[in-house]
Amino acid sequence: MNEATKTTYADAHQQFTSRSATAQRLMTRWRADEHHQSVVPFVEGHVTSVLYGLSNEDVRATCESTDHALGDVKKSVADAVLSIRDWHPAFAFIHVFHYALESSGALPTYQGFRQMCESDAFLRSALLKPSQDAVKEAIEAGVPRAVARDAMRWRVGNAYYSFLREVYTIVALRTAGLDVRYHVLPDALYAVDCWHGETAISLFIGNAKFKGAASGRKGRAEDVLSDATPPLRFLDVRLPVAHVFGEVHLPPKDEVEKLVALLSATS
Repeated sequence: MNEATKTTYADAHQQFTSRSATAQRLMTRWRADEHHQSVVPFVEGHVTSVLYGLSNEDVRATCESTDHALGDVKKSVADAVLSIRDWHPAFAFIHVFHYALESSGALPTYQGFRQMCESDAFLRSALLKPSQDAVKEAIEAGVPRAVARDAMRWRVGNAYYSFLREVYTIVALRTAGLDVRYHVLPDALYAVDCWHGETAISLFIGNAKFKGAASGRKGRAEDVLSDATPPLRFLDVRLPVAHVFGEVHLPPKDEVEKLVALLSATS
């Protein structure tokens, strides 16, 4: 059944951290890292709720009304600016996108998200200011201003598209009656994009080397949580890469149906 109406940090901690010594060590290092000093209280206070109220139609409506997140930027140009291609702010992209979703009460379009970054104090400090600083540093290192700005748009825009695909997958599974749950803690720290019962699900989009495409989150959930007691099951799901520039590519219906059947069999 599609049961959960909210998921807290405590829920995610009990599901993953409390049952894995490796996860506990990773958590300890994360808490002690000064780079994440402001991230820890955010993650502890985050509650997943609005996500659970979304329908497939809500996600599709956002995809149809969103501005093209990549603009006219070419991948070859964006990839050439290594300092931005490999840039990782303290707050992961999934932190800021899920904050925007939960705080606004709706799945934001790309243009809506950009507007929120201007008006919302948290988003200004977590993403807008750091991204502006990264662009400035690239320019000071000799990268043309327009190229540096384009590279950052590609970086953030790709992450936004990955976020939409992952949200759609979670919503589609829940719409099918599966109690799939989400929280930013296991997503950012343990590479668990969502879970269903004792199955930790990791969603790969396109590039097998990076989780969530532009998020830059390397690794596999099983690498962290294989020592969980009681043991967890691990499911890696490859979502198709986009082939038409300028369009949001959601997982095909038949792929979602296969995943529903697979997860239903493990219930």
